[in-house]
Amino acid sequence: MSLFHRAFHLAHYVFPQGGTCLEFGVFKGGTYCYQAQQILEKYSGSTLIGFDSWQGLPVESSEVWAPQRHGPGEFAAPKTELLGKLSGLGIEPGDGQFRLIDGFFSDSLTDELRQTIHDVVFINVDVDIHRSTIELLNFVRPLLRPGVVIYWDDWKDPKDEAAEPWGEHLAWSEWYPNQEGLEVETIEVNPINQRSMLVTRVGDLKLSSPIPSLLEIRHHASQLAEAAQGAADLDSDYQHFLKLKGILRRIPLAKPMVRMLRAVMRR
Repeated sequence: MSLFHRAFHLAHYVFPQGGTCLEFGVFKGGTYCYQAQQILEKYSGSTLIGFDSWQGLPVESSEVWAPQRHGPGEFAAPKTELLGKLSGLGIEPGDGQFRLIDGFFSDSLTDELRQTIHDVVFINVDVDIHRSTIELLNFVRPLLRPGVVIYWDDWKDPKDEAAEPWGEHLAWSEWYPNQEGLEVETIEVNPINQRSMLVTRVGDLKLSSPIPSLLEIRHHASQLAEAAQGAADLDSDYQHFLKLKGILRRIPLAKPMVRMLRAVMRR
């Protein structure tokens, strides 16, 4: 279970009744389809809205550095590819529970659209660049409430650690200090700087019952992380067993030892 998966499930721990999940930057639909499948199987009270131009990244903000791999048009993917994947899940165009908003954010993120969105629980930010991040943050600001979980996919790639702040990281560092009454807590950060945050205050509204406390949310987040690590450890142990089994099979008279190892792994 990746940090993204944990953040999505954490949002539904905070809001078990469900709500609206927003994904900015859908690309080929890997995370969108994961959320859609989980909503179908576990979180029927939730809806999912994805935002993408299907034309790749727009031009970055002037005077803001970005790596060449994040140039205009990069990460373009045909919408038809995602629609095919959704069809495989039984989701067809027009299903109000799973919406897709087309266009660059400068055109698509309108006040009229915002008025159709309610009860946000989860926001997936996967837009890479500064310009798009500022645009989406301004769009979601009136939709934020205590308990909302925000996941950042491209906070600052370690491969660019020598660079100045840029992209999502720079946008947040410029935007957040100017948001009076808005408070967030970082919940988890992984080795490649992906992170999840929790909105803890919006104006006079703070975390309060029936929403779990910050301590309870952090505890649940750590349980999700420990479960994910345990699954990874089991998978690693099994892979080592398979490798050792292959080596032993090349040794004469090693079959009894292989059977013994198999018995140990089953305990």
